Amino acid sequence: MKSSHLVDNKNGSFHDPKTGLTWDQKDSWQREPQWLTWDEAVEHARSLCHIKFCGFNDWRMPTDQEALTLYDPEFENKDKYDKLIHLDPVFPPGSLPTIWLKDDIPGNDGIILDYRNGEVRSLYRSKSGRMATRPVRGD
Repeated sequence: MKSSHLVDNKNGSFHDPKTGLTWDQKDSWQREPQWLTWDEAVEHARSLCHIKFCGFNDWRMPTDQEALTLYDPEFENKDKYDKLIHLDPVFPPGSLPTIWLKDDIPGNDGIILDYRNGEVRSLYRSKSGRMATRPVRGD
């Protein structure tokens, strides 16, 4: 199994020295066990800013390219259903297999990343639940 290059900040976040990004160690499902629509995912990231999670107020949803830096077919982790996902194993098991991503596309669709297969696809953002987000900051 491939090993992680992420650094534990010992405050609930990991730093990626390759990208300069800092990631929440837990996805929104692991923090507050509830499904999120895209709009709720945006609010979740804003709430971390409001409380200055890890001392910072610039948390946001990741872009597809940022979130894909945590995906690798060689990574082995388990989702909340105890199924295999290819999320960097430094993250605690139990996250949701799909996360909402920041997007700038017009209309009603949002973008998700599936850590089971690395697929990035669109999904109706306001009514679709059963997703989480993993906030990020930096760059």
